[in-house]
Amino acid sequence: MADNYLEKKMEEFRSGKAPVRRPSASVEGLLERLSTDASVDASVMPVQVQAVLRAGTIIKESESFRYETDEKEGMIRVLGPTSPRRYLVEAGEIIMAMRLKAAELHLGCDIKIQPESTAPATPLIATLKLYK
Repeated sequence: MADNYLEKKMEEFRSGKAPVRRPSASVEGLLERLSTDASVDASVMPVQVQAVLRAGTIIKESESFRYETDEKEGMIRVLGPTSPRRYLVEAGEIIMAMRLKAAELHLGCDIKIQPESTAPATPLIATLKLYK
């Protein structure tokens, strides 16, 4: 009996373990998560805030923007360049990338777009508030 056990274990060792495949999140699934409301009870971890910020800065056009984070509050502020009106489409791409990452992390995201962001004196374009 013991020999048979060792033979089976040796065979498993030689053949290797079967890989565990987990399906990745689809865009449709992430968009559905964006549309659902989450509870605002739990706070967001600083690592999650940084992950959401990194997702937005992957986009090439993000180099024109600046970002401020408040990790305790779970907030990310998107600050535009000197002429923000020219970059509003790019800002939308960055915000969408951040929202999708938040959805992937099972976080909710409130966004406040600043209507006065078209003036150079006010570079704040949007504020993202992350929550669980």
